[in-house]
Amino acid sequence: ALKTNPEKARREYYCEFTSDAGNEAIIRRGVITRNSETRIPLLYNDTGDKKFIITFDPARNRDNIIITVMELYLDGDEYKCRIVNCVNMIDISTKRKTPMQTPDQVDYLRQLILDYNGDAPGYGNIETIMIDAGAGGAGKVIADMLMQDWIDSKGKVHPGFIDKELDKQLDTGYAKKYPNAIDKVRLMEPSKYKSLMYESAIEMTGSNLINFTADYDNKGYITLFEMDDKETKAVRKQIEDRLKKENLSDDVYAIKLKEEMKKSSVVKTKIVKLDPYQEIALANIDALKEELVNMRRIKRDSGKDSFELIPEKVGRLHDDRAYTYVMCSFYLQEVRMSKIRSRQRPDVNALEQFFDFKKPKIVFFDIFLPRIFPLNKSYIHLYIIFLSTTNKQTHNQPKDVIYRFLKSSLG
Repeated sequence: ALKTNPEKARREYYCEFTSDAGNEAIIRRGVITRNSETRIPLLYNDTGDKKFIITFDPARNRDNIIITVMELYLDGDEYKCRIVNCVNMIDISTKRKTPMQTPDQVDYLRQLILDYNGDAPGYGNIETIMIDAGAGGAGKVIADMLMQDWIDSKGKVHPGFIDKELDKQLDTGYAKKYPNAIDKVRLMEPSKYKSLMYESAIEMTGSNLINFTADYDNKGYITLFEMDDKETKAVRKQIEDRLKKENLSDDVYAIKLKEEMKKSSVVKTKIVKLDPYQEIALANIDALKEELVNMRRIKRDSGKDSFELIPEKVGRLHDDRAYTYVMCSFYLQEVRMSKIRSRQRPDVNALEQFFDFKKPKIVFFDIFLPRIFPLNKSYIHLYIIFLSTTNKQTHNQPKDVIYRFLKSSLG
């Protein structure tokens, strides 16, 4: 626990008061608590039709190697995400528990992709695989290795993965060299995307669009709450309305809401024992949340702000889990924006729907209204749409038609 989440370990085992970024925090602890729920982490595609975002921050020697997995789902008509897993790839066979070697990282990532894809052809259940392309983590080398067809532990051949957009931009020709590779990878250059991704995380998290697992107490089990959706929503609304009147801080509000929901009669409890992998996943998600609340914004004259750990946590905390989180947030924002842009807009030029006769021809006239009617001496530039039917003679006498229109419209 001290290695995975040192801040939480100091609070729980050493009774030390720890701090976060406070007012400087880009994401407040209360916001995370408000969007947390007690649930079991998901280590594979349990239904076979869920969609997942996989983000990967590789490393070589010193840093953590983090993979974060989020489920992308539709809530009504809007896309949201929930964190289902967070993995730190370390080599447990070494004395210092150092990061896995690059080939082992690739093998682990491939198997994890299979677990979350299920049996969907063409990796249909994997939305994207986003890889940090920073120089220190060999992200580009890993992306090159992922292009090749590969064989799993059961002897089955699978196609590789490629970033076709980047291949087209750089004109590398890898898409022709590896024709079977599926376009799922996105290499994320920190210099280009880091600031944008953190901005996305701030917006998506603050808008309650990403769900976290609740803090894990390391007991080996969790208590799940079984409830009826309609009754729960009604009770929750009553509690929220009452708590809002008390003008509580975000942290206190989230804690009180959780306590009140536990006490309500609509909630039934169920104890579920966790396996070691589920415990590790929950511990890593807790560490991810700890990193997020200790990140701050540093203003830059260029307008492209920097995001870093607060000074007192540098050297004590990492930021790689937070980095994989913001990559997921960035993709969620892109999906939501794409959905908005794809909405069919009404044709403003389809005026025939407002008239009983056939589609008219449209002729525009510029009228200087004060010459015709004194309207508070204001100069009004009016565009009148003159609708012509089959009477061709009306084109020769437009002014008379316009006068009649104005008189009937303005009285």
